[in-house]
Amino acid sequence: MYEGLESNLPHMLMQFSDVPFAEGTQLFASRENVMEYLENYAQEVNHLITYNCEVIDVRPKHDQKSQMWEVMTKSPNPNEFHVEHFDAVVAANGHCDWPLLPDIEGLDDWSRAFPQSLHHSVSYKNPLSFQRKRVLLVGGGPSGADIGNQISTKCKHPLLRSQTVKSPYHTDEPYIRDYPGLVALIPEQRAARFADGSIERDIDDVVLCTGYTYRFPFLKAIHPDVEKEGVIALPLYQHIFHVQHSTLALIETPEMIVPFPLAECQAAVLARVWSGRLRLPSQQDMERWRDQVISQRGAGRRFHALEPPLDLDYMKEMYDWCNETENEESCDKISRGKTPKRWDDKSCWLRMVAADIKKAFNARGAQRSMVKTYQELGFRFEDRAVH
Repeated sequence: MYEGLESNLPHMLMQFSDVPFAEGTQLFASRENVMEYLENYAQEVNHLITYNCEVIDVRPKHDQKSQMWEVMTKSPNPNEFHVEHFDAVVAANGHCDWPLLPDIEGLDDWSRAFPQSLHHSVSYKNPLSFQRKRVLLVGGGPSGADIGNQISTKCKHPLLRSQTVKSPYHTDEPYIRDYPGLVALIPEQRAARFADGSIERDIDDVVLCTGYTYRFPFLKAIHPDVEKEGVIALPLYQHIFHVQHSTLALIETPEMIVPFPLAECQAAVLARVWSGRLRLPSQQDMERWRDQVISQRGAGRRFHALEPPLDLDYMKEMYDWCNETENEESCDKISRGKTPKRWDDKSCWLRMVAADIKKAFNARGAQRSMVKTYQELGFRFEDRAVH
């Protein structure tokens, strides 16, 4: 995580349903705020977590009665390996720590010629190394907007920015020169060519804010394959359950989402399925669901892209699924388990205007840490346009 990182969603939107952020938290929480929030949230289960432990391999093991999972881990001592067996496995290792590199002509040649000048947001820490440099920033997501704002305080102006589609998180500034998608890097000229045919030369550094890829190196033994690197349509039903191994779940594979509430919805569903209170469709029906989504959105990155309002629709669907639980009325409150919140009109509105609120928040500059509510920035649910 880079210095000065702030969330791209208002904290009252990104929190879990039962625990708010601390009173006085700035509207878009800092990384320190988020870390403290998660540590406090996990206190009840902290004794169940093993730290400094690398998962090496997860594979199914069958006997005459059932399927178990064999999990091999490695402790900090490189020669200490441990094997344990479990009824079910949740892979919740995230997808924001392995860079997705774009297919751009000349990228490999540039990397070989100027290895110290090519960066990805996954390794970005602060803007100090870009002092008085001519910088090209590639990418249009919220991280690209944040990193671009930081680099622009140090680099030579204008900061060059390339986006295939203009991001709602980016603002038009006099010290930024915008271009369409990057087509090629030309290392012998230290130049870049863009989709409109224009060329910029004498570029010192290139910063790729082009997203991240899925990576599950510990699942090599699973079929269909989930280990292959890339942003692909994983063999999952409802973005959770492996279609051929229903006791293997992958949490938060969707992108462009509200992370904590979506994970909460998915966790509520899988807890009910694995406790026998919800039933999964047949394997054939789960594969049919995946094929249908692929036919609509493709088998690449778009399969898991749930940009708003798709993330809202998905969370409502998971909420409704949770309420289909068998014998729910006869269960006491503890037996029913945790139920995610149903997103109301106000929460949905806030999600849809979050990018505009973030731009207004950033416009406060160094004073933005004093902003605690979106109303201070002029946004009110009561004033929304009703269509």
